[in-house]
Amino acid sequence: MESIGLAVILSEHTHPAPPGHPETYERLALVPSALKRPEMHKITTRLDVKRYPTNLLHRVHDPAYIERLEQYDSAEVGYPDPDTYLCATSFAASCDVTWAVLSGVDAAFGAGPRLSFVIGRPPGHHAETDHAMGFCLVNHVAAAAQYALDHHGCRRVAVVDFDVHHGNGTQHIFYDRNDVLFISTHQYPFYPGTGARTEQGRDAGLGYTVNFPLGAGAGDHELVGLFEGEIGDKLVRFEPELILVSAGFDGHQLDPLGGFMLTGQGYRLIGQVLRRTADKLCSSRLVSVLEGGYHSEGNVSSITNYITGLALA
Repeated sequence: MESIGLAVILSEHTHPAPPGHPETYERLALVPSALKRPEMHKITTRLDVKRYPTNLLHRVHDPAYIERLEQYDSAEVGYPDPDTYLCATSFAASCDVTWAVLSGVDAAFGAGPRLSFVIGRPPGHHAETDHAMGFCLVNHVAAAAQYALDHHGCRRVAVVDFDVHHGNGTQHIFYDRNDVLFISTHQYPFYPGTGARTEQGRDAGLGYTVNFPLGAGAGDHELVGLFEGEIGDKLVRFEPELILVSAGFDGHQLDPLGGFMLTGQGYRLIGQVLRRTADKLCSSRLVSVLEGGYHSEGNVSSITNYITGLALA
């Protein structure tokens, strides 16, 4: 059994939420103590996080957009998108999460751990090349995929996204490319309005975007069945050298923002399937990063079960 490398970056003070906003420190406030339980401590280890040059983000984001985020120094909360807020320290908070994911990639191709999970905020998969969206400022998983291609000699990276909301930003960044396979399960129709089955990529990327839109009410049976079936088949055919996971837990039945009915046990099974797939295809190299999840108790159940599934597959 290989321990799961963990980085927990809660950004309580560097990315403080405006009153009433769902993307807040409190959604993860119960997680650190849950991870200290003996059964969790036994299967996890610390992921050492390094710092990286900001220009790495230019590989997936417009440099002018990154500069705007970096230079935002107002004492007031800004809204680059109606749903997304920005404080003077929010860009640094986003980078902390991205650097942790890149550190997970480095560890996967280095001395280990080959499996890691970055539990941080703000999330990232809605961030587009040149604008913030859906609580997201920097697209962590897209930056990590590009980093693996650029710095670790990868030819094929898979991104699997199981947030209840479609990862539009990640899809669009790689939509015309065949070196990144993007697979998403999500509620549809739902925010952000993308993610139909007909969205399959374009030009060289045709067939390398795979969407599994599901109606409200979908739960463990539907999601786990996809991972055991079609999603696993897609990954086997693609033969990735690294699997990155946008792990959104707003599909939990307690979550106030989604309409899925997943349980902690469902997320445990998803973790097991992903771990077994990574073992088979890419020497267990699998790096996950937290996306959504807005119910504190639901998040504790989902996160601890997902980690247990990864560790004990």
